Amino acid sequence: MTEPKINNCSIIFSEKIDIKNAPNNLDIDLQLINDQITGYINVTKSKIDTIINITNLRKKYFNLNLNIYLDEDSFLGLRDESEYNFGSNIIIKSKMNKNSIFEYFRLNSFLKTTKNHFIHDIEISSNCEFRDFNFSNGSDEMHNKTSVSLNDENASYVGSGVMISNSTNSNNDLLIKHLSKSAKSDCSFKTVSRGVSRVSFSGKVFVDQDCSKTVSNQISKGLIMDETANINLTPKLDINNDDVICSHGAASGKPDESIIFYLKSRGIPHKQAEKIYVEGFLGEFLNKISSSEMQQKAMKYISTHC
Repeated sequence: MTEPKINNCSIIFSEKIDIKNAPNNLDIDLQLINDQITGYINVTKSKIDTIINITNLRKKYFNLNLNIYLDEDSFLGLRDESEYNFGSNIIIKSKMNKNSIFEYFRLNSFLKTTKNHFIHDIEISSNCEFRDFNFSNGSDEMHNKTSVSLNDENASYVGSGVMISNSTNSNNDLLIKHLSKSAKSDCSFKTVSRGVSRVSFSGKVFVDQDCSKTVSNQISKGLIMDETANINLTPKLDINNDDVICSHGAASGKPDESIIFYLKSRGIPHKQAEKIYVEGFLGEFLNKISSSEMQQKAMKYISTHC
């Protein structure tokens, strides 16, 4: 089977901003002033999908304020696999026009001693799909906040987060607003907490009174590896229409020692058996990723950090 053609563009942040191979359907304007990066990315329709690969090489605090606009029938893949070794503050506002697709991958590594904040506010129109995947190892101070507004009929959100925390502190907030009928949302969050880690996830789904035919699913799970680690999972539903299908669930606890014991009985050392168990736990929702390339990268990220 022939792989589809892709427009691959790169944005490299260092002491300057370097944009490479931007296709004609991309309008990018980014400015670096006093260590603050601001600007916009506009995407128009193209016969070939457009993917932007972000690389952070800055040897200082990363401060970004970005606006993203997807025109009708357009596609944007945004992939950030950077290391943020000096901390970060990223604020993104996105708007999707009808029939567009936005696929956002963050597979980031952070130094434990840094402060990192991420905010994404996205407006989604009719027949659009936003696919959002975040993989992180946490830091001493980390806050991720995403707000999704499903504004029109058949708007769709699919999201999955993985947090691998080793004596770090991470707060994760997700708000999904169903503001029109026949919209769908599907969110999953998984975390592993070790040492003296503190990980929280608050996921709220709001369904407005006129939003019949809403379908929403949210699940969060945590694995506590040490007595001193902590996980707080808080799912919330605010439903104002009876003609909906909504579910949510949250669970956290220690590993199933019987499974680890079984692996050890097969000659696998304890540390490796535990790693296999954790990899299986974190990889449960990777089938949501349609790209085989990004699915493999996500599996590698989990294997490297767990």
